[in-house]
Amino acid sequence: MKVEIDPNAGFCFGVVNAIQKAEEILNEENKLFCIGDIVHNNTEVDRLKKLGLQSINHNEFSELSGQKVLFRAHGEPPSSYETARNNKIQIVDASCPVVLNLQKKIKKAYREIQKSKGQIVIYGKKGHAEVNGLVGQTEGKAIVIENKEDLQLVNLNFPIVLFSQTTKTISGFAKIAKYLKENSKNTLTINDTICRKVANRVPLIKEFAQKHDVIIFVSGKKSSNGKLLYDVCKQVNPKSHFITKPDELNLDWFAQAKSVGVSGATSTPGWLMKETIEKIKLENKNNLSMSKIKKIGVLTSGGDAPGMNAAIRAVVRAAIYNKIEVVGVLQGYQGLINGDFKKLKSHDVSNIIQKGGTILRSARSEEFRSVEGRKKAHEQMIANKIDALVVIGGDGTFSGARIFTQEYDIPVVGIPGTIDNDLYGTDYTIGYDTAINTVIDAVDKIRDTASAHNRLFFIEVMGRDAGFIALRSGIATGAEAILIPEKDTHTQELQTYLEKGYKEHKSSGIVIVAEGKDSGVFAIAKQIEEKHPEYDIRVSVLGHMQRGGSPSAFDRVTASTLGVAAVDALLDDQKSIMVGMVHGEVSHVSFNKAIKNKKKVKESLVSLNDILSI
Repeated sequence: MKVEIDPNAGFCFGVVNAIQKAEEILNEENKLFCIGDIVHNNTEVDRLKKLGLQSINHNEFSELSGQKVLFRAHGEPPSSYETARNNKIQIVDASCPVVLNLQKKIKKAYREIQKSKGQIVIYGKKGHAEVNGLVGQTEGKAIVIENKEDLQLVNLNFPIVLFSQTTKTISGFAKIAKYLKENSKNTLTINDTICRKVANRVPLIKEFAQKHDVIIFVSGKKSSNGKLLYDVCKQVNPKSHFITKPDELNLDWFAQAKSVGVSGATSTPGWLMKETIEKIKLENKNNLSMSKIKKIGVLTSGGDAPGMNAAIRAVVRAAIYNKIEVVGVLQGYQGLINGDFKKLKSHDVSNIIQKGGTILRSARSEEFRSVEGRKKAHEQMIANKIDALVVIGGDGTFSGARIFTQEYDIPVVGIPGTIDNDLYGTDYTIGYDTAINTVIDAVDKIRDTASAHNRLFFIEVMGRDAGFIALRSGIATGAEAILIPEKDTHTQELQTYLEKGYKEHKSSGIVIVAEGKDSGVFAIAKQIEEKHPEYDIRVSVLGHMQRGGSPSAFDRVTASTLGVAAVDALLDDQKSIMVGMVHGEVSHVSFNKAIKNKKKVKESLVSLNDILSI
C-alpha cells in the first residue's frame, strides 16, 4: 500500500513564522504569553504549552503588566496595541504580513468612506480572531457577513467597500460580490483580499483526494479552514476520514486500499501528518503485506564495501521484527542460481556490525547475465518459497535486479553498497565514508615520507568511472593536485602548476589520481617525469585496502537505516527500487533512474580544491 502526504498541506507562512518566533523565545526564557491559541490545533498547542507558551484571552491580557506577549498570525485590533503600550507589555508581533496589509487597507478605506456615510463590509466568520482584528480597524463599525442572508444588514442605498477574510473561499466571495453588483444602488468597491496560497488549497486538495483510495484528514476541531477542506475531500472522495491525532485511526478504513493520502489544514503541523503516516504503516503492515511476503532473501553482489555487514544485520533484524523469515544468499547472484541459502536468525548477525567485507560473501556472476541463469535463480526462489529480495551492491547489482524483476515480477529492493559513491538518487553509498578515511590515513603517512625526501607522490585511489573518492580525500589531505575522470583539463593544469608555481613554493607534494583517469597513474607519472626530470617522483597505488577495514560510524548508521528502510519498502509493496539517503532522509528511486542517470561531482568541491591548492 502506498501512503503519501499532501505536498500542499500544513502550516501557511504566517503560522510557521509565529511558531518559529515562539520557539526562539521559549528556548531562552521558558515563558511566553499568547492571545488565544497560537494555531487551531490542540496537539501543536499542547506541544508548545510544555515548552512554556501560555494561551490567554483578551481580559487576561489587559490585566498583565511588564510581560512578553505574542500576537499570533491572525493579527490584533488597535486596542490590543494600545493596551500593550499602557501596561508596558513587550509585543512579539507574529501577525501574518498578508493580514497586516489587509488591516491597513481597511483602515484607509474606513477613513475615506466616512465622509459619504459608506459601509465597510467584510466577508468572513463572525468572532474569528482575524475578523476581529479587521473590524477593529473601523472602530467596530464594519459589517461582517458570513452568507447571502447576512446581506440584509447592508444598506444598499449607501456606498459599499467590500473586503474578505484572507482564508475564505474564492467561490463564496464571488457570490457575495455578484449579489452586491446586481443590487447596490450606490458606489461599490470590491477588494479581493483572499490569500491565494490558502484559497488554492481547494482545487489542489480535490486533485489529491481523487488520486487515492482513502484520505486521512488531520486537523484540529477548532479550525474553520480544516472543516472546509475536509468537506471538500469528503465530496470528492467518500472514503475521507477526519482525525485530530494518529490514535484515532481505524484499521478498517484501509481494507483493500492500494493508496492512502494524508492531508491537513493550514493549522496542521507537518510532524503530526508524518506521525499519522508512520502509524498507518505500522498498523497496516502485517495485514497488507504479510499475506504476500513470508520470506525474503538478502545478498551482496559485486565489489565489497565496509558497512555491508551492518546492512545485512539491519535487514535480518527488521525482517524478524516484522515476523518475516529471512535467508542469506551466499556468493551473490551465483548463490541464487545454485540455491546456496542460509537461514538467518537474530544471533547469526550478532557482532558483525563492526566488521568489513560481507559475511554472505560476494561474487560476480556471468551466468546471471543470461536468460537461462535468471530462470534457474527464479526456480530456486520458488522451490525455497522466497517471496522477495534485498540486494546490496552497486549499479551492476541493480542492473541484474531490474531485469530479474521485469522478467518475473518479483519484489526486489536495492541498498547502495559501493565505495565509489557513484549511484544516482542517494547522497552517500555504504562504504564511501570509510574508504575516504582509509585514503586519508594512508596519504597522511605517505606525506611524512614525501616531506622527508622532497618527493612528489602520485597516489592512485579507486574510482574507475567517478572521482568522488579522489576529490573528497584530496581536499581532506591537502593534495597539491587532484586528477579525476570528470575533468579533462586537470592533467594540463598540473603541468602548468608544476612549471610556474611548484618550484617556488613546494619541496614535496601529493597528487591524488582516480584510477579511471586517462591511461592510469603510472602513465601520468611517467609523462610528468619526462617533462620534469628534476622531480623525484614516486607512485603509490592504494588498491583494495580501500575496500577493507572496520566501517566508520557514519557508514554503520547509514547501512542500518537503509537496511530497515529496504524491508519497510517491501512491506509497502515497493519493488524495483533503491533506497537511498537524500538530505539525511530515506528516499526511493527506481532502478532505472539509479542506473541510467550519471551522478555528478560537485563543482563547488572542484572549485574549492583549485583555491586551496595554490
